Amino acid sequence: MTGDRKGQPAVTALLRGLRVLRCFDYGHKSLGSSEIARMTGLPQPTVWRLCRTLEQEGYLVAEAAGARFRPGIAVLTLGYAALGTLDFGELVRPELQAIADRFHGATGMTTREKLSTLILVRCEGANAYLNVNLRPGSANPMAHSGTGWGYMAGMAPERRAALEEELRRKQPDLWRRAERPYRKAMDEFARTGYVMNIDTYFNGLTTIAAPVGGPDEARLYTVYGSVLTSVLNTDKLRRALGTALLGVARKLAPVIARGKAG
Repeated sequence: MTGDRKGQPAVTALLRGLRVLRCFDYGHKSLGSSEIARMTGLPQPTVWRLCRTLEQEGYLVAEAAGARFRPGIAVLTLGYAALGTLDFGELVRPELQAIADRFHGATGMTTREKLSTLILVRCEGANAYLNVNLRPGSANPMAHSGTGWGYMAGMAPERRAALEEELRRKQPDLWRRAERPYRKAMDEFARTGYVMNIDTYFNGLTTIAAPVGGPDEARLYTVYGSVLTSVLNTDKLRRALGTALLGVARKLAPVIARGKAG
C-alpha cells in the first residue's frame, strides 16, 4: 500500500490492475503480457501475475494457449454500470441523433479520462459519411481531439493552463502539431461558446464541441458533432452545427448541476 498526493492510502496492486485493463481498447482487443508490460512500464512477471488474477475474477480471458488475454464479461459489466449512471446523456440522445442525421455525421457526449476523452454516448447519422470506428468506451487523446479541446474550454483557466503544460510534457509530438489550431479554437470559443477542430485529429474530419457543466471537473462533459470536412464545408453549416450543439448543452446544464436526471 502507498499514499497519493493528498496523503490518502492507495492500494498499489489495484492501481496496477487498472493500468493493465486500460491497455485494452478497440485497437488492442487482445494483448500478450510483454505488450502490456511495454504499455504500462511494469515488469513482465508483475504483469503476468496481474493478468492471471484478473482472469480468475473474469475481467480477462486467456486465449492462444494462455499467451494472450482479452477483456472478459466482468469488464463489460463495470462499464455498463458506469454508463448507467449517466441517465442525463440518454435524455438528449434523441436530439443528438437528430443532429447526426441532419449533418450526416456523428454526435455524442464525452468526459475526461486522464489525458484522453472517453466517449459516453455516441450516435451516428442514418446516412453518415464516416469511416471512423468509435463507440462508447473509446478514448481519444485530449491534445489534438475536438472533444478534448471542448473539455478544456470548460475548465477553470488555471486548471486549463496546468493541463496544457502536462500535455506539452507528456504528449509533445501531438501537442506540437495541435497547439496552434488549439489556440485558434480557444479564441473561437470565447466568441461562439464552442470549439472547432478541422482536420487536426483526423485528416478530413471536422469536430465541433461544446462544454457542459464545469468548471467543477467532476461534472464537466462535452457534447460534440463530427462530420466530414468536405460535407461541413461552409461557415454557415459549421455555425448551424455549433448552434445545435449549444442547444443540447443548455438543456443538459441544469440536469448535470443537480447531479441526476430528474
